[in-house]
Amino acid sequence: GKMDWEETGGAYKRLELPRKPKTLESATPEQKYWRRFKTSAVTKAYAAVHCVAFSPTSPFDFLTTNSTRVQIYGNKGKTLKRTISRFKDVVYTASFRGDGRLLVAGGEEKDLKVFDTGTGTMLRMLKGHSRAVHTCHFSDDKVHLMSGGDDATVRFWDVSAGDATLTLEGHTDHVRCLASNPASPDVWASGSYDHTVRLWDVRTGGASVMSVNHGQPVQAALILPGGGVMVTAGGNTMCVWDLLGGGRLLQTMCNHSKPITCLAMDGEGGRLLSGSLDHHLKVYDVQEYKVRFSMDYTQPILAMGISPDRNTIAVGMADGLLNVRSRPLKDVTPEQLIKAKRGPKAGTFHYFLRGQSTQADEDDYRVERVRKQRLAPYDKLLKAFNYGAALDAALATTQAQIVASVLQELFVRDAVRLALSGRDDAELVPFLKFLCKHVSDSNYTALLTDTSMVVLDLYTVIIGRSE
Repeated sequence: GKMDWEETGGAYKRLELPRKPKTLESATPEQKYWRRFKTSAVTKAYAAVHCVAFSPTSPFDFLTTNSTRVQIYGNKGKTLKRTISRFKDVVYTASFRGDGRLLVAGGEEKDLKVFDTGTGTMLRMLKGHSRAVHTCHFSDDKVHLMSGGDDATVRFWDVSAGDATLTLEGHTDHVRCLASNPASPDVWASGSYDHTVRLWDVRTGGASVMSVNHGQPVQAALILPGGGVMVTAGGNTMCVWDLLGGGRLLQTMCNHSKPITCLAMDGEGGRLLSGSLDHHLKVYDVQEYKVRFSMDYTQPILAMGISPDRNTIAVGMADGLLNVRSRPLKDVTPEQLIKAKRGPKAGTFHYFLRGQSTQADEDDYRVERVRKQRLAPYDKLLKAFNYGAALDAALATTQAQIVASVLQELFVRDAVRLALSGRDDAELVPFLKFLCKHVSDSNYTALLTDTSMVVLDLYTVIIGRSE
C-alpha cells in the first residue's frame, strides 16, 4: 500500500519469509557446553553393560563390565587396553582404587576379586557374601573396601589380610548401591530394595547411624562434595537429603519416565547426572536441582560415568552398547591467555582491523548507510508487478515456504487471479502439483484452499478439454 511505500522511503520492501519460532532456551551457555560432547566411540558387547567406572587418575581410563568380563578402555573409549575374564558368571560391579592401580570386581559369583590394573593379575579373592554382589568400592585409605550384595549385608574388607573386618546388618532386601562420603572417608551410605538408605560409620561398626526412606527400591545413591547432602534414586524419582540436618528431605524430582539406574557427579562443575531406562541422561545443577540439559541414547541406560576432568561421558546400555561422548579439547596455556589480552602490535594487519567488532554504545550517533538491495528473482518480478512470472519463479525454488509467502503477498495485493489466469495446461500443472502436495500441511491448508478456489473459478469451464 501507499503507507508501506512511504515508510520504507520509497524502497521496495523485500518479501519476508516466516521464521521458525525461536525457543527461549535455544542456547544457554550451559547447553552449548553439553552440546559440545560428541560421540567419540561406540562398541557393542554381547551382553548388558552393568557398570561403568572411571579411573581417578590421569589419563582417566574407564572400565566396563559385561557378561563375565571386565574391560578397560583408554583414549576416550577408542582403544581397548585390557580384558579381564577371570570370572565364571556375570560381573555386575567393578571400581578402581584411588590411585588407579588396583580394581575390584564382583557379581553373580559372590566372591570379590581384586586385580592389578596394569597386568590384569588377580591378587586377592574375598569370600563372605552368600549371594550375588552388586556394588563395591575402595576406601580412601587404599587398604579397605566396601561391598553390598543380595544377601542384604554390607561388608567392610581388609584387602591386605583378605577378609571382612565388619559385616553390617540392617537392610532387609538386596543392597544395590554404595556411596562414600567425600568429607569423611569412614562414613558410607548403602541403598537397598527395602526402600531405605542407611548410613554406616566403620569406626563404630554395629548398627547404622542413620536411615532415610526413599519410598521405592533404591538403585543409586551419591553423597555430594562437602558431605552434607545425599541424593538417592529409585523408581523414576530422585530425592535430596540433608544429612547434617538429620536426614531431612530437601527435594524430590521426577524428571524421568522410567526407573533411574545410575547417578554421577561431574568434578567441580556442581552438576549431577542421572541415567534411566527411558534412554535419557539428564544434567541437574545442585543449587536448584533443575534439569539443565538432557541427552538421548538409543537404548535403556544401565550405567554411566563422567571422567574426573569432565571431558568424557561413558554410558553402558541394556543391549550391550557402550557409547562414549567427549568434548573436543583446545589446550590453552596461561601464556596464550596473557597474549590474547594484549592489544595487537602496531603496523600489523590485526592492528589495522582493531575496533571492527566493537559494538556501538546507546548514546552514540549512528550514520545510516543505505545498502543496495539484492533481490531474489521472485522479489524482482513482484517489484515489477509481473505476478504470474513471480509465482513461477517461486515454484522454481521448490521451497514450499517461499511459494506460500509469494501467494500470501499476492492475496494482499489482490493479484491472485491475475497471477493464475491465462495459463495453458503446461503452465498450470506445476502449480496444481504444488497444491496437491502441500494442501494437507497444516501450515498452508487455509492459504492453499483459498488459492484452489481461485483456480477452480478460473478453469472449471475448460477442465477436461486438455489433451
